[in-house]
Amino acid sequence: MSAPPSASGTVRERSRDRSVLASHLHRIAPLLLVALGLLALFQARDMGLGELTAPGPGLWPFLVAVLLTGTAAVLVFVDPAEDYEPWTPATVRIMGGLVSLGLFIVLFEALGFIIPAFLMLALWLRVFGREPWRWSLGLAVAGAVLFHLLFVEALGVPFPEGVLEPVLGG
Repeated sequence: MSAPPSASGTVRERSRDRSVLASHLHRIAPLLLVALGLLALFQARDMGLGELTAPGPGLWPFLVAVLLTGTAAVLVFVDPAEDYEPWTPATVRIMGGLVSLGLFIVLFEALGFIIPAFLMLALWLRVFGREPWRWSLGLAVAGAVLFHLLFVEALGVPFPEGVLEPVLGG
């Protein structure tokens, strides 16, 4: 008869299970890209592919989705875990930058350009650039107004109507 597993045996097994799981975490991003690519494939197909002599609106998105899905599928199987850097506080800052870009897009749709641009510039200058508050706020105001003048006034890019655009003549 074999002896019942000891507590240290189950701890070792759980630790080994975690290390096996951790060794495959690098496959999450390619799997998400495969799913995104498949979704894009179906949506592009629904737009209509047309023919090579008369392409439909979904042909180019379909081709790009095929490339995305294929590349991501290859990465699922051949991408070694050693190619990845460990997570550090700098990685968290990068994620914060990406989240702030997403928030900028949402606020841009809701509030127009100037306020989200000011908030984005202030955040990036202060948090990522580590500038003093005085510089961050001053440069954020100047940058938001200058970008507004460049894109809306000089280039005529149609931005969503915002809270401050009527004041600035947008």
